[in-house]
Amino acid sequence: MLKNNTFLVLVLILFSFNIHSQNITEKGIATVELAKNSCRDGKPIDRNKNLEALRKAKISAWSNFISSLPGDRASIYYSRESEFLTNIDEYISDYVILTNNCSKKERSFSITIRATINESKFTNTLVSNSSGSSKTDLSGQGIVVLVVPRKTSEALSFDDKVTKQSLSQSNLSANEVMLMDENSVSISESSSLRQSVTTGGSTSVKATKRSYIIGDLNDASTQINSILNPLGMRTFTAARLENLAKRSGYNDFLKEVLDQYSGKIGEYGANISPQKQDDIVNMIIDVGQGRLNYFLLGTVDTSLPRIDPDTGAFKSDVLVNIQLFKIDDFFGAEPVASVGPEIMTAFGETDVLSEKAALKKAFYEATNSLILKL
Repeated sequence: MLKNNTFLVLVLILFSFNIHSQNITEKGIATVELAKNSCRDGKPIDRNKNLEALRKAKISAWSNFISSLPGDRASIYYSRESEFLTNIDEYISDYVILTNNCSKKERSFSITIRATINESKFTNTLVSNSSGSSKTDLSGQGIVVLVVPRKTSEALSFDDKVTKQSLSQSNLSANEVMLMDENSVSISESSSLRQSVTTGGSTSVKATKRSYIIGDLNDASTQINSILNPLGMRTFTAARLENLAKRSGYNDFLKEVLDQYSGKIGEYGANISPQKQDDIVNMIIDVGQGRLNYFLLGTVDTSLPRIDPDTGAFKSDVLVNIQLFKIDDFFGAEPVASVGPEIMTAFGETDVLSEKAALKKAFYEATNSLILKL
């Protein structure tokens, strides 16, 4: 397990250094108390009060950023919060003063800023203490990679199916009354028919059926290789596995897997079937003969780029589902870590740039989540 942890930590660190910095902007607000007659030209006479308000505003913006972190990262952050607050200027790369107000009457100085936070640097620091082993432990180990990029081509929705039922019941009741006196006896009868109707029903909703277009497998492999190769790991493509497995009597599998992931065939939605996944694991064991130690499997789904109404830029979403397995010749594929379903969003000047930026962010965030969930 130590090697598995080391693998994920090193993947995270190396990949984080190779991608463009990801910046996030947050608003911060702060107010400090002043002494009497301490404002001049709309600012505090005491410069230290100005700096105090600016630092508080930065901490306010930083708190807004931290509040958006997922639980796994937040728990690690709060265990080291004082360290980050002490060095907060290392992570706030820039800021803009939006408003400031120095009030002699209220003896206060208020400031509002918009801070730019370097998220990449924050994440690298967050996990830096997790790396303790040399990457030479992983050198030469083989990993089979089957991460499928997809784009939604069709989403088929079904109308609600409504079933109605009614139950009718009738009851007949009769009454007989006898009146007697000294001279006569009379009998009167009455009857009534009562009918009740009970209605009800049920509604069933059929899940949306989605179809996908398989994206650029070569581009996905290139991005993954750029992460794994610096570690000295030896990537093994699914196409290479198929070719070697055919020599051992196995049938082709890659087209069937891609058809399952595209939603063309199969009974598991647009997903690989458990049987086919186990078949691939058996091929890895037979073909690898102990040289293929890991299996990276999953999907990266990209939405159609759209114009963001707030920024006017193109916006793309990516849904990530990835699992990392350790291969054992008896137990098969043992899950080491998984991420997803998680959605990442990125912007770009064009639809192509926004899509590529979203994919880069998806791999970056997915790798972070893998290590932080261990």
